[in-house]
Order: sequence, then C-alpha cells, then structure tokens
Amino acid sequence: MRILLDHSVPHPLRHFFPDHEMHTTHYRGWHLLQNGALFRTAIQEGYDLLITCDQSIRFQQNLLCQPIAVLTITTNDWDTIRTNISLVQSAIDTAQQGQDNLLYLRPPL
Repeated sequence: MRILLDHSVPHPLRHFFPDHEMHTTHYRGWHLLQNGALFRTAIQEGYDLLITCDQSIRFQQNLLCQPIAVLTITTNDWDTIRTNISLVQSAIDTAQQGQDNLLYLRPPL
C-alpha cells in the first residue's frame, strides 16, 4: 500500500511499517500544498491512504468523494502514537475510501 503522511504527522511513524511504501509530504516537496491540492496530487501519484493529524480536514474536504482513504489520528504527540502503534497498524489495515477513518488515541499513563 502507498501511504502519504501529512505534514502534521510525526515523521518517525514511517519507520514502523516496512511492508508499506510510506512517504512524508515534506520528502515529496508537498508540505506547502493546501488540503485540496494535496488530495489531488496524492491521488494523481497513486497513493492509497493519506494519514493526517489535522482533525479539521474531515470538515474541509468531502472524504466520501475522494478516491483515496484518509486516516485521521487525533494527536500528533509522538509518544502517544508510538505507544499505540498496534492501534495505528490496525487503523491502517482497516481504513476504507469514502469513510471517516478516525483514530482516537489517548496519551500513555
């Protein structure tokens, strides 16, 4: 699966999923693209999934009409994401195009 990490997602996440082709918007030079342009570019480049921590993207874009799955993680705190990496993996595996794929993560205790 080709996965694009939005600029709001901690970059170290890309090292945890070697079975997927995972790039960051910064690596691709797309970190300055606004959401609509980012969607169009990611779709044209053949990405299957966009992972973001920008919770407002769900309201700014019509995710039901996008030919790409979007996974929104509710935090960009790296310790919280790293601690819950198995939940992130599960969310990646089950994320579907045209759905509001929201992963709510709680900070570690």
